[in-house]
Amino acid sequence: MKKNLFWIILLLPCVVNAQSSGFQLLNIGATAAELSISEATVATAFGASSIYSNPAMLANEDRTSISLGYTNWIVDSNNLFGGINLVNGKRAAAFAFYTSGASGFEQRNGPGESNGEFSIQYVSIAGAYAYAFKYFSIGVAGQYLNEDVYPFRANGFAMNAGIVTSAIDERIRIGAALTNAGEMEKLDQRATELPTKFTIGTSIDVMEFVHWQSPELPILATIMADFVMPLHDQQDEFDEINPDDNYLNLGLNLLISEIVEVRAGYKTSNNVRPVSFGLGFIAENVRFNYALVPFNTGFGTVHSIGLTYQL
Repeated sequence: MKKNLFWIILLLPCVVNAQSSGFQLLNIGATAAELSISEATVATAFGASSIYSNPAMLANEDRTSISLGYTNWIVDSNNLFGGINLVNGKRAAAFAFYTSGASGFEQRNGPGESNGEFSIQYVSIAGAYAYAFKYFSIGVAGQYLNEDVYPFRANGFAMNAGIVTSAIDERIRIGAALTNAGEMEKLDQRATELPTKFTIGTSIDVMEFVHWQSPELPILATIMADFVMPLHDQQDEFDEINPDDNYLNLGLNLLISEIVEVRAGYKTSNNVRPVSFGLGFIAENVRFNYALVPFNTGFGTVHSIGLTYQL
């Protein structure tokens, strides 16, 4: 389907996601597991994709893992993620790429025939290092960023840094992270503003339920809550969608018999995609995840799949 320049302004993930700064790919969960809990991720480990939420979580994993993710976003755009988290004792080093793109846009100088088609592409290539001390873990990450909106192109750099601690045999985890702090080159007349934010949150294993008639099917309930403080300037035209500067990401995960995960998430102050849902399946070394994110704006429903292999 052909698309014109008007739809670029309204529909690409760099615009319709939660906040109104540019490069909103960095505010979209890189994998299905993260999307299914509405990105309540600052105190939850998700392999290499933790580079983008809280790099300190990289050192909280026991094994090296490779993660892949594909998200069919709205307006025929696609988000791709791939990364590896190399764990060695208390240390972890991770590398990842995260891209979003769409094609088939028509360029016109005015009414009449178009001048042809072009595509839009956003790319992040990141590396991170994390270390687990006795009572807490810290991590830092650097990103090379590139945006290509024909005929303009710009590069940029950003950093992420985080910390996490745990208590009560790791049943309670508390994390904080500063993400996407950096800048872009000018894209034509002005530079795209990065969605810099500070997030503090927790992940709590609140209850494990075992039915007396089915002791082989225990259910572990975990809740996640992130308080997000955007540090970039909001744009007035998005005030109706995002009435408050600060917001909450809330998530729930039910782990059934250590094989199946059922997830749900909720975002406050977001009338575009306030809820999300997901499923996960765990084998010995492989995790498969699926997420469904309905949009309230009539743009459709997002579907995402992810795969993690533990070495």
